[in-house]
Amino acid sequence: MSGWRAVIELDEIWEGDLVTCKVDGIDVLFINISGEVYAYRDKCPHAGTPLSQGLLEDRVLTCSSHLWQFDIVNDGIGVNPKNCRLTSYPVKVEDGKVLVQIRASEAEQT
Repeated sequence: MSGWRAVIELDEIWEGDLVTCKVDGIDVLFINISGEVYAYRDKCPHAGTPLSQGLLEDRVLTCSSHLWQFDIVNDGIGVNPKNCRLTSYPVKVEDGKVLVQIRASEAEQT
């Protein structure tokens, strides 16, 4: 696993915002829900549509292409359909900066 990367300031991710940053060649989607930051690959597992183009309501993110839904707070598991999951990344906040960790094998697949 590669090291932690400081990507963005915490105050740049407002609650309910969908913010995308490129990390090790991967578009990573950052979402702030109730002060907790989550990081996912910005790509729907169904059609590859950027999830940042979707709609976030409470903790459910809906893909703009085919309306698949994912529970952001519950590790990106599928709400509709239930048999899918988003690619999640470890994320932490230190000194007001959001850090994410991308596995080396994933960075190589871009």
